[in-house]
Amino acid sequence: MHFRIRKQVVQLVRMNYDATIKRGRAQVVGSVKLSDPILPENLRNELTQQEIDEFEQWVATQYRSHTLKQELAALTLAEQIDLAGEWFKTEGNNATTRIVADEIVRSWKELRKQLMQHDILD
Repeated sequence: MHFRIRKQVVQLVRMNYDATIKRGRAQVVGSVKLSDPILPENLRNELTQQEIDEFEQWVATQYRSHTLKQELAALTLAEQIDLAGEWFKTEGNNATTRIVADEIVRSWKELRKQLMQHDILD
């Protein structure tokens, strides 16, 4: 079993061998909301005990690691912006800094949109 993160859900994907094509074929067994990664009873009934264990291990490791990275990013973003400003000052105007600046502006617009949607920013 492996797991795919798609927007606000994680898909549980089972690989089944298909003799007609002589290779594995991915089958999405179900999905779980990322905001609350708990297996609903109907999905739990469709999984083997090994697959349930794999999902619980994924939540305890990969999901937890991802949420901690998100928190760390939010808590250190202001400091990172200050450091980036110093880097831009040192590097000046060149092809690399223009590409990076475009990426930052795109990301900032998306973050600002999220902050406004959640009434965190006026």
